[in-house]
Amino acid sequence: MNTPAEGSPAKGSPEEMQSAHAWLDQVASELGLPEDVVRTNIKGILDLTSAVAHNRSRPAAPVTAFLVGLAAGRAASDTADGNPSADNYSAAAGVRIMDVTDLALGKN
Repeated sequence: MNTPAEGSPAKGSPEEMQSAHAWLDQVASELGLPEDVVRTNIKGILDLTSAVAHNRSRPAAPVTAFLVGLAAGRAASDTADGNPSADNYSAAAGVRIMDVTDLALGKN
């Protein structure tokens, strides 16, 4: 069984979520993505990966999230000037997350 690294927050604790948010904010910044896009979609992404892992294939869950991210980025960039806004990212991600979650749950 895996044990948390020394100094890591306990699984499921508020500190663990704070640590996750801090990490995701850092990654978003590194990738040039608005923080609010990440924060807006965390629950949906976690629900998506859970649905895929429990209903389709556990190893496919992170790859599915990656594919949804690629599709959302492509859709968000499909603007007249080619410069997506945070709203475009959030809307594109939200729709794709819901669609693929439904697919994983057999609702499509």
